[in-house]
Amino acid sequence: MPVAAMADDIQRPGPRPVPVGLVLVLLFVVYNANLRVIHIDDSVPARLLPFALLVDHTWYLDRWVEPYVRGASGPYGVYFVTRSRGHWVSAYPLLTPLLVTPLYVPPAVWLAHAPPALRYDSLLVAALSDVMEKLSASLLAVTSAGLLYLALCRVADQNTSLLLTAIYGLASSTWSISSQALWRQDVGELSFAFLLWALGRDPASPGYSFGVGVSLAAACANSPPDAVVVLPLAVYFLLRSKRQAALFLLPLAVTGTLVFAYNSYFFGNPFGAYPAFIQASHHAAGFFIRTSWRDAFAGLLVSPSRGLFIYMPWTVLAVWGMVRAWRRNLFGWGRYVLAGVALVFLGYVRYSSWWGGWCFGPRYLTSLLPLFVFFLLPVLPSVRASTWLRFALTASVAAAVWIEVVGAFYYGPKLTWDATPVSVDRDPSRLWNWSDTQIARSWKVGPAPPNLVQQIHLIRLICREGKKEPGRSATARR
Repeated sequence: MPVAAMADDIQRPGPRPVPVGLVLVLLFVVYNANLRVIHIDDSVPARLLPFALLVDHTWYLDRWVEPYVRGASGPYGVYFVTRSRGHWVSAYPLLTPLLVTPLYVPPAVWLAHAPPALRYDSLLVAALSDVMEKLSASLLAVTSAGLLYLALCRVADQNTSLLLTAIYGLASSTWSISSQALWRQDVGELSFAFLLWALGRDPASPGYSFGVGVSLAAACANSPPDAVVVLPLAVYFLLRSKRQAALFLLPLAVTGTLVFAYNSYFFGNPFGAYPAFIQASHHAAGFFIRTSWRDAFAGLLVSPSRGLFIYMPWTVLAVWGMVRAWRRNLFGWGRYVLAGVALVFLGYVRYSSWWGGWCFGPRYLTSLLPLFVFFLLPVLPSVRASTWLRFALTASVAAAVWIEVVGAFYYGPKLTWDATPVSVDRDPSRLWNWSDTQIARSWKVGPAPPNLVQQIHLIRLICREGKKEPGRSATARR
């Protein structure tokens, strides 16, 4: 096994199905306990495209997105969709909506037989899309937790694996971001959890490098900035053998060809519509003031309203674990994965909007959380041997859980810190205001209303009575 060189000897037998199943069910319940979906415009195409695919059998979002287009206001406009070949299409990559489309089959079948007035512009569609987005997002988050658990069980005992999976699921942005809406980070975390599981297999097993390639192909198709992880791992497989390198690159080449073909056909650009479109719209609106790379580097780590170490202080120990893994060359592939993590981080340092717009905490780094949790392993023996370190880990995890509760139950992007007194995108200096932080403001405002209760009640009413709803659009509701 590639983990045999690990000095702390934490390899144990494989997982048992009952405990992990129970943990995953509990995570799903916790993720949905707030009974709300945190509305973000970024997820509009992902929440509606499955309906367009299943009901209209098309990539075009025309009738589904029209209420949002009509009701668009403010400097952002409708940046999440763009016109192509005379139709509205998603400005984002398609992997996330494609993965969740099977979950949409029951409501889509129902809508396919509903009158057009209900099918395309109604409170019913808004309610269904809210419920389906929340269920889909929470299932993706739970699935990534399950894959991470299986990866951990290859190198650690069951109790350690369960502990780290609980940290991942409850003390990280997996809860407040990935499980709450269909961000791209949902599939990003899923891809990197799958990467760890694939790398943990026996390198002599059939399809070892192919499985690793599949995980990174998904990460790249979902979020192009994550593609830089491919470079160091390609070197890793090239050093092993040409055959493994070819199998590693095969799914990447196939996926890249499909993505480039789609982007070229619809947007005339192999890299898609979103980068150029968002840059043009934001420059026109005077948004996203460019900050220095030093501010971005520090901000991604210690900004009071976006910093990784602020929202998830246990990641300080994870960074220590990464350093130890690098020095000891653990796992065989550890240095190559860590080089990929560093490249992704540096890419976001150079990104003009490193804070991620309106969101709760370090959204851009959320995709990397399976890797941060995994690299707690090298320092766990030292933590267990030290009273102070045990206290530090326990306190930091407890603080992170409370912050995630604030994010899941209290935070509202349009009503609290992000928007007032001025949009954070117009004044990024607010990210360093310790007297008015996003966490403290959200806590003071109080719990947000459980908006899914009303939506579920509306769906039940229409199902039970078969009545047409009042003539009120989704736009009016919002």
